[in-house]
Amino acid sequence: MAAARARGPAKDNATGETKSAGARRPRAPRAVKPTGTRVPAKSVPDEALSPREARRRLRIDMGREQILDTAEQLFGERGYHETGLKEVAERCEFSVGSLYSFFEGKDALYQEVLRRRSIGYWEEMERLAADPAPADERLVAMARLQVEYFRKYPSWGRLTTRVLTPGMPMLGEVQQGFRESYRNAINLEAGMIAAGQREGVLRSGDPHALARMFSSLVTAFHLMDPAVSDDPAELDVAEFLTFIAQTFAARPS
Repeated sequence: MAAARARGPAKDNATGETKSAGARRPRAPRAVKPTGTRVPAKSVPDEALSPREARRRLRIDMGREQILDTAEQLFGERGYHETGLKEVAERCEFSVGSLYSFFEGKDALYQEVLRRRSIGYWEEMERLAADPAPADERLVAMARLQVEYFRKYPSWGRLTTRVLTPGMPMLGEVQQGFRESYRNAINLEAGMIAAGQREGVLRSGDPHALARMFSSLVTAFHLMDPAVSDDPAELDVAEFLTFIAQTFAARPS
């Protein structure tokens, strides 16, 4: 009988880690989000998992976040077209095959990089819009929030700024998601402006038109902000916020 061929260590596709030969780990079933992002299925509550499976799930979650952090940085540095899955895998020390255990491809990874920070961004905007402070103060605070959030995550902010730049090519699904997010943001800001008009502290005019103007001004600042822009210019944040306050303040009749 021929001698059995020796096998080297195998890798766990879900975590990217090496496991000893012969030790078969159970594979967790995977669900697919509507965006095409693959994630570990969580049909079993965490408290019902065995210690081994709980550790494995934690490694999977940490691995996914590491991939997203790395991809966010590379996409921000090089752009979408100049970044490949191989570079992402090498920088976070995964195999390319392991990346496909988490994401269906480069497009899905890029969409998830944009979406991940957007969730917290939107939650902060909603929280601020619901604040009981006067509407003129909330509007200035909204501009400050957007500037500071982009600076907190500069690679994501750089990516989003490119998406906001007219004429920049976008993936179809990214463009559709961006348009929906933009409409939601305009409606939120228009509600604040309408409240400020009722309070007599914000200028008159169609609230949606003014909200679009407000959004355009904030985007213009992103495009100049040295922290996130590919083409920076000198404009102090405090000076910009003063400009916002003066532009939208109610004018004496």
